[in-house]
Amino acid sequence: MNKLSLSVIMFSALAVSCQSDYEPGIKGYRSVGDWGYMVDSIDIVVPDRAAVKNLKASDFELTGNTYGTPYDPNTGEFAQDYADDEISVSIDRNRVRVRFRPFREEGRLGQNFRSVPWELKCEKAGITVTDKDVTDFATDIIDDCITGSFSYAGLTREYMLYLPKDENGNPLKNVPLLVWQIGGGEYNKPLLETIIANRGLVALPQKGVKCAVLEFALANENYSYSASLFPEKIKLIDRNNALQMAFIDTLIEQGLVDGSRLFCAGASSGGGCTMRFMMQFADRFKAAIPCCAMDPIVPIHRVNEKYDGQFTNDVVKAFQGDVYRWNGTEMVASKINLDAFLSTPLYFVHAQDDQTCKVISSHVYFDARKRLGAKDDRITIYSDEYMKKFGVGGMLNHFSWVTLLDDYSEGSAMDWLLKQF
Repeated sequence: MNKLSLSVIMFSALAVSCQSDYEPGIKGYRSVGDWGYMVDSIDIVVPDRAAVKNLKASDFELTGNTYGTPYDPNTGEFAQDYADDEISVSIDRNRVRVRFRPFREEGRLGQNFRSVPWELKCEKAGITVTDKDVTDFATDIIDDCITGSFSYAGLTREYMLYLPKDENGNPLKNVPLLVWQIGGGEYNKPLLETIIANRGLVALPQKGVKCAVLEFALANENYSYSASLFPEKIKLIDRNNALQMAFIDTLIEQGLVDGSRLFCAGASSGGGCTMRFMMQFADRFKAAIPCCAMDPIVPIHRVNEKYDGQFTNDVVKAFQGDVYRWNGTEMVASKINLDAFLSTPLYFVHAQDDQTCKVISSHVYFDARKRLGAKDDRITIYSDEYMKKFGVGGMLNHFSWVTLLDDYSEGSAMDWLLKQF
């Protein structure tokens, strides 16, 4: 989407908004949370302003509203409705804005992870609102992003790009860039679905960090376990990375992104993709975070005939081998720039009890790089107890990206990343 069409769309949306502020309808305001959308306020516009003139917070009741994660981070137990909805009400003519503690748009997770829909009621005014009644949603950060498609290396992929703005709404120049790699569960999904599957695109903007963030929708089949045994699968992973790198180069050429401050992170298959990205383009990146990484380097998961040390030996050998690079016509095998790869610091994070991508993969990657001479890597392994402080854990120990993106404590991976900006 070019700048002209973007500005026209934004102007048109503003004009429509001004005209419809007081026309009957229901509009919601939300953001991307750890487990999908989080709703934080609703505008209810009624035909008769007298019906809402004297409404106050105590006239409203919310049910089905809860954390954006399955577990209550305060107790580690399955999340229930909030004890305090934190409702506040403001009235402008015939429009009532109801603000509340942000809750999961799909409602509370019930038995067998089925959602219990939320409901906002005001018996005094005869108002009942559910998610199905909301006719329009404004989404923080996402509505301010640029979407489009990009072609390179024989592929065309859709992307979403967040660019931080100055006080006049113009993109800042030469900012750092984080490129987020999607997980296997998001392959072949529409772009927006990949974006809301986790907070990879929005986590830093929500913190107010002046950083560009990029996410591509990739059409790979799931990397799958032992994908490294299939050259065509690995070649496609590397081809996707080549496309992303070419797009990043366009942002650098336009002066939007600082080429000396490029960062990469991703989870699950995206953690494996991050590893491949560093093997291909380590000389381009300042640092990276592979989270609960899969094994597109050598077979690690669901491999029974090898002992742990043998995995490390195999990875050491692979790190000294080849990746695929685009030569203008096709993807060809090319030697890894081992010095650049080892000098680019990586911070590995993984949940100890992850049963989907077992923690051994992060240990193996870390140990292999250390054996080869990497000096600045770090690794943090989350306990189940620590995961539950961020609303996941237990059956969901694979979801260590939630803990990664929510944890900015001293020494955490995100704290480490921000200190390099």
